[in-house]
Amino acid sequence: MFDFFSSKNKCLGIDIGTTGVKVVELKKEGNAPILSNYAFSYDSGSLLQSGGLEVLDGQTGDILVNVLKKGNFSTKRAVLGIPGFLALISFMELPEMPQNEIDQAVRFEANKYIPTPIEEVSLGWEIVGSFKEKPVEGGLTTRHNQKMQIMVVTVPKNSIEKVSAIAQRAKVKMAAMEVENFAAVRCLVGNDKGTLMVANIGAKATDFTIVSDGVVRVTRSVDIGGVEITRSIASGMGIDLQRADKLKKSGRINLMDPKDRLSGLVSPVMGMVTDEARRLRDIFYKKNPLKKIERVILTGGTSKLATIAEYLSAQLSVECRIGNALARVGVEKKNQQAAEQAAPELAVAIGLALRGLE
Repeated sequence: MFDFFSSKNKCLGIDIGTTGVKVVELKKEGNAPILSNYAFSYDSGSLLQSGGLEVLDGQTGDILVNVLKKGNFSTKRAVLGIPGFLALISFMELPEMPQNEIDQAVRFEANKYIPTPIEEVSLGWEIVGSFKEKPVEGGLTTRHNQKMQIMVVTVPKNSIEKVSAIAQRAKVKMAAMEVENFAAVRCLVGNDKGTLMVANIGAKATDFTIVSDGVVRVTRSVDIGGVEITRSIASGMGIDLQRADKLKKSGRINLMDPKDRLSGLVSPVMGMVTDEARRLRDIFYKKNPLKKIERVILTGGTSKLATIAEYLSAQLSVECRIGNALARVGVEKKNQQAAEQAAPELAVAIGLALRGLE
């Protein structure tokens, strides 16, 4: 979103999340991307105790250094992710104009959408569509009726500087940065036709993205994730956070059984996720009444929660399924079994690395 670069045969995708760091290495064999290596760090103890959604300033560079060392990757070239909650993604409409005038017009119009001074953000934009306005009664259709739909992405410059510092600390060659929402869509949706919602349910935040015919149309990030589930279990059962986290991952939670004690503790948190999904769907339908969301694709570490797809399908009255992060990449046989197990947590990192091979 913020840089362009030439095609290479190998690239790392580095996903900097509140759970730690995930790194994937892709290589090109012919025209096919192959997952050749991956490694990640996960520290549930510090995660559960921390309260904010900040990128972990001082620690993250050291964590990345250790992950790169553990993975023994064969390239230092990388695309780094920007957490969705650090980005503001807006959509605007502008009259059709010469290409060399669009950037200035976008920056002028963006002041209406951005809560901070435009000098303090890094801004990128992309034309995602066009349409012709209906002329007023008795009027003539002219070229002035042609409108462009533009997606604008802004990230605070201090966040860009933090990620750059992390890359510098780890001595990786940063090819580009990209907001995680777009990386997840590249990995899980690609150029698939139809209208889909991607829900990336992480530890402390959930990123929702609606994609129509391969183009991002609406996004939303909310501070709800797996940590809230863990805390709810710990509080309801009178146990510590570490034990509750293990219980969450044990596969014993049946969200489809309202009489199940664990389900009763987890359902209120999942209800908040469901409410946000409905809210985003309603926003999309108001602007696109003829389009219907055909499927919800779930990803992120919390998407591994037992029965979550069945539960959300029932709540949203639409098919929900766990996304296949390996659908658009090959996997070396030695990594196949382990990669399939880790795949829901690697979708963003794979999407970032795919960007580096384009």
